[in-house]
Amino acid sequence: MKAPASGSSGGFLRAAGLLIAGMVIGAALFLSAYNQRLNMMIEQNRELLSAKVDLEVKIADLTKTKNQQTTINLLNIYIEPGEHTTLDKVTESELKRRIHGDLKKIVVGRKISDFAAMPDVYEQILTEKPYVGVMDKDYIVQAVKWIVLTQTELKVWVTVKEWRRIPLSYSPAAG
Repeated sequence: MKAPASGSSGGFLRAAGLLIAGMVIGAALFLSAYNQRLNMMIEQNRELLSAKVDLEVKIADLTKTKNQQTTINLLNIYIEPGEHTTLDKVTESELKRRIHGDLKKIVVGRKISDFAAMPDVYEQILTEKPYVGVMDKDYIVQAVKWIVLTQTELKVWVTVKEWRRIPLSYSPAAG
């Protein structure tokens, strides 16, 4: 009986190992590219959904107040990041949505003359107002830069910065 040559089986195992390693590396590269593309699509989907909701709210507001030219019918919020703060599109749209929700209850439908008499009140409502849990971070309105009223549209520019709450320590002896 002859023993098989050891050189031929080693070459086959080496080739099979290289093939399997290439498949694993190729799969890892494909999945990383796929994951990056999926994340981009999810972010774009969130932006589009936010824009859709904003437009639906504007349409509903304009439908209610389309014949009233002496009231504020539209509210637009513009956000600028403060120093040492960066905002991605999703966070910015969520902050816009929350600030819009806070001001909409107070401003939309209000007479323009009432607003023109006391614009400082509306600025004080937002100044230093915290927004907690926006994409797992907390933000605070640092300042209201401008409030512009054109015809029946109110435009508000705010500066927001990341807010770090100081944790309250609880001591059982004080309780």
